[in-house]
Amino acid sequence: MVKEIFKLKYIFKSIQSVTFKNNPLHTMQNHFETDYVTTAYDKANHVVILKWKVAPTSVEFREGLDSIISAMEHFKTGKLIADTTHLGAIHPDDQEWSTTVWAQKAVSAGYSKLALVIPSDIFTKMSVEDTMNMDKTETPSAYFDTIDAAIDWIK
Repeated sequence: MVKEIFKLKYIFKSIQSVTFKNNPLHTMQNHFETDYVTTAYDKANHVVILKWKVAPTSVEFREGLDSIISAMEHFKTGKLIADTTHLGAIHPDDQEWSTTVWAQKAVSAGYSKLALVIPSDIFTKMSVEDTMNMDKTETPSAYFDTIDAAIDWIK
């Protein structure tokens, strides 16, 4: 019980602390959160934002991506910002899964535009770019150094 109360306080505090330079009073609504990923909705810009906290396992990677589909359906938006700063390298099996199985489900859910926040880490950057090169959805996408730049582009 104490652990769950602590977790709820942590989630509430993290929701309160998410701000952007363009609107310091703006906060996001969390949709899904674990130790490795957060999926939230930015109401002001009508966009889902996925933020990797640490490099996930294969199961965690797929669960994180599936949370995007749930969020797009719930908030009725196909716009997505994915912060891959702490994602790490993506396993080839997960690259294949994300560009086939997941991509089909995402398009069915309304997936329409993607902004990727890319880390300076060369291995993660190459892994994300390789995965995007495998994507056949023809979804407009672009790479950015910050979430604020990604928001400016996607809105």
